[in-house]
Amino acid sequence: MTRILNDISVTPDFNGLPPSVYHGLIHLTNNAAAVLTQVAGLGLVASLICLVLASLTGNREIGERAKGGIAISVLSIALLYLGVAAANYAGRLFS
Repeated sequence: MTRILNDISVTPDFNGLPPSVYHGLIHLTNNAAAVLTQVAGLGLVASLICLVLASLTGNREIGERAKGGIAISVLSIALLYLGVAAANYAGRLFS
């Protein structure tokens, strides 16, 4: 089984790409996790604002939706963290 895993090698071929496209791809992969974290953080902030407004107005429906939004934002950040950790582990494992 170990022999099969050692035979697997994935190396992307960047030959022929213009330098600007190559650097853009590198920049995009470096910033993708940061952008997704910011989106999840903005969702968390929006949910917290809605939760405060629901508390001030006494609106239960908005409060329940805000709680769901908080849960989704926290879970998306956790999944993103686990995905980055798994990718880093796999990158070190197969290098």
